Amino acid sequence: RGSIFFRSELAAPWGMSLPEMGSPRFHIALSGDFFVGAETHQSIQVSESDILMLPNGDSHWIADSPGRVLVPSARAGQACELGDPLFQHGEVTHRLMCGVVHFDKGAAHPILDALPAMMHFPAIEPGGPICSTVSLIDAELRSRHSTQSRIADRLTEVLFLQLLKHYVSRSEEKIGFLAALRDRRVYRALTLIHNAPEFNWTLSALGDEVGMSRATLVRRFQDIVGVAPMAYIMDWRLMKAHELVKHTMQPLEQIAQATGFSSARTLSRAFKRHYGVTPHDMRRSHREA
Repeated sequence: RGSIFFRSELAAPWGMSLPEMGSPRFHIALSGDFFVGAETHQSIQVSESDILMLPNGDSHWIADSPGRVLVPSARAGQACELGDPLFQHGEVTHRLMCGVVHFDKGAAHPILDALPAMMHFPAIEPGGPICSTVSLIDAELRSRHSTQSRIADRLTEVLFLQLLKHYVSRSEEKIGFLAALRDRRVYRALTLIHNAPEFNWTLSALGDEVGMSRATLVRRFQDIVGVAPMAYIMDWRLMKAHELVKHTMQPLEQIAQATGFSSARTLSRAFKRHYGVTPHDMRRSHREA
């Protein structure tokens, strides 16, 4: 679920602090250069039309220059929504837009786990898909004079996917999930697993589909992805079961069949080992929440 939590014209000097959130956040320099920094990283200069994303949602600061007095971002965002934005004394020097994408924290996200703590997207192509999406979001929020917009929320999700695609296509990782997406045979194996978790996968069956022997499949998959194929299959089945348990009312026997478990009892035992609660308890807690 995406949303824009801050958009404003700013007059230097200005600075904001953002606490750890655990969800990806990004900052877009609509006009003017600014800096982003965190305790564990040197500050990065973000030039006009650049985008800076923090996939892990680490605590950080953002300012027109390092060393500024920092105001909590929540306070700055609330001031904008109330029509009394901060940092308005003097000539406007910057236009800034900040967004966030929330995920189900109970499930694993292999691509997000493979991303660096900070991702800088410099010189976004004018007129390209990313630039066009940013322009659409900005136009929507300007017309509403608010960051509250379902249209902008959906476009924020589109923008996030575009940024992921942009990064993955240019990634030079040699190992890990991003590297697996570029290896033709391992990618094929991942696609088969993802599309059919209910299938009775064996090393022989998976190897036949991708044109590798059992030994070669295990070695290549382990070297690139970081886990053995059968372990990955089990993790994927449990993640899909987690999604169905939490967000549907399907009977557990039906979920077990859809995710490759022999019975509801087998699924329940594996589910509790992995997540620490039974499917029934998770479903009840989610419904109460």
